[in-house]
Amino acid sequence: MANKENIINKDLLAIRIKKAIPEEKRLIGKIIGQVKSAKKKPNVRLNIDEKQLRIHLKDIIKTWEERKVTKIIDKFLEEIKASLQKKEEVLLWGYFSLKVYKTSKRKSFNPSIIKQLKNPELSLQEKTELEKKKVIEIPPKNRISFRASSKLKREIN
Repeated sequence: MANKENIINKDLLAIRIKKAIPEEKRLIGKIIGQVKSAKKKPNVRLNIDEKQLRIHLKDIIKTWEERKVTKIIDKFLEEIKASLQKKEEVLLWGYFSLKVYKTSKRKSFNPSIIKQLKNPELSLQEKTELEKKKVIEIPPKNRISFRASSKLKREIN
């Protein structure tokens, strides 16, 4: 099991994301800024009534919220990736855990060469050369282990 220092939980991820994404300015301030910029550009100014203004503001707010959610999701995924690159275990209790582990180096057979060796038309010298290339060495790699929580498994089934 990993050390406590190498485990990233939901609370720690949330803290990292909050630090990375600065709080947006107040919504009213943004709207006022847009109104001021419209005053500077009279050709952009529109004559709209209160109902149209409400609809327009709802669209602006919806767009800002979508952008903010997109930023949060992107930052969340970046934090998970950064944690895994540091070899930290990511635990989201009730959902899943992610852990990096290293596979050992191993030897394997090259399937394309084995297929070529079955060719009866090959000379003895060609077969000898292919025999040398038959076994390949696979270097060690970092892999990710995903484990779903029992709670999540129950909810899915």
